[in-house]
Amino acid sequence: MSAVPRTAFVLCAGWGERLQPLTNQIPKPLVPVCGVPLCEFALARIAAAGVERIVINTHRLPGEFVRLFPEYPAPSRYAGVPVCFRHEEVLLETAGGLKNVEDLLLPGPVLVHNGDILAEVDLAALFAAHAGSGALCTLALRSSGDELRVAFDAARGLVTDFRGELGATDPRFLYTGVCVVAPELLPRIPSGQPVSFVPVWLEVLRSGGKIAGVVLDDGIWRDIGNIAEYLRVHADLAAGTAKVTPPAAAPSGWPVWRLPGAEVAADAAMGGWNWCGPDSRVGAGARVTNSILWAGSRVEPGAVVEGSVVREGMIAAGEVKDTVV
Repeated sequence: MSAVPRTAFVLCAGWGERLQPLTNQIPKPLVPVCGVPLCEFALARIAAAGVERIVINTHRLPGEFVRLFPEYPAPSRYAGVPVCFRHEEVLLETAGGLKNVEDLLLPGPVLVHNGDILAEVDLAALFAAHAGSGALCTLALRSSGDELRVAFDAARGLVTDFRGELGATDPRFLYTGVCVVAPELLPRIPSGQPVSFVPVWLEVLRSGGKIAGVVLDDGIWRDIGNIAEYLRVHADLAAGTAKVTPPAAAPSGWPVWRLPGAEVAADAAMGGWNWCGPDSRVGAGARVTNSILWAGSRVEPGAVVEGSVVREGMIAAGEVKDTVV
C-alpha cells in the first residue's frame, strides 16, 4: 500500500495579523513572493507528491482566491489535482479546521500543510516516517528556528511534549506546520469549535497515545511572519542565499524581478534588488532600492523608496523608507 496520503488539507484561513497592512488587501497565503502566491509553493509540492485531492479552508477575504482559482468557490484543480474549498465563517484554527473538512477527506491519513510558509519539506520522507510509526500523527520537525517547542526523542522517533506542558526534558525542535494525521485522530477533535492541534496532541500523549516526528532539516523553511521577513526573503532570493523550486506555473527563469507590463522611467535609479510587478510604474527621476512594487502600484516622479513595499494600486510619493504604502 502506498504511503502517500490520498488527501492534503492546506490551511489558508489565518488572519495574517503580523503581515498587516499587506494582508488588508489579500489573505496571507496569497501574498506574492516574486509574483507567486505564497500558498502556491506548497500546492505545487503537494500535487507533485501524488495526493488525489487537495482541500483548502478560507476565512478572511475569501473572494481573493479567484486570483489563483478563477472557479472559486466552486471545486477547481491545481496541476491536475482536484481542489475543494471550505469557508469558515468563524475561524476554527488548525485542528478545528481539519475537523470541519472531515467529510471532504478521502479514506486514510491526511497531509496537513500550512499555506502561509515558504518551505520545501521532504514530503516523501514524512510519509514514510508516518507509515512505519503507528502514531496518530507524525510531525515534520526542524532542529533550528525561533520557536523550539516540541520535545522529541529521536531514538524512538516520538514526540514527548509540547511547550513544556508535560515536563519532558528531551531536546526541543521546531514544528514546521506540516504533518500527517491518521484518521483515528479525528474523533479526538471537537466539532464546530476553534481548537489548535497542540491541546489535541497533548491529550493524546496524556492518554498514552503516540505522536511521532521526523527531523527534516534540508531545504528552505521560512515563516514569512512579518514585513521584515517578507523583504528579507526577497533579498535572499536575489542574492542566491535562498533557493526555492518554483511552481510550474511561475514565469520562466523565476525569480523574475521585473514582470511584463512594469514600466521604469529611463532616468529612474533602481538600486540593490527590486521586484516590479505587472503594470507597476516608476516615474522619472525616482530612486527605488531593495523594495517590492506590487501589481498596479505607482512610484511618483522624484520619489525615493527604500526597503519598502508598495501595495497593489497604491502610490508612493516623496520619501518612503522601511514601510508599507
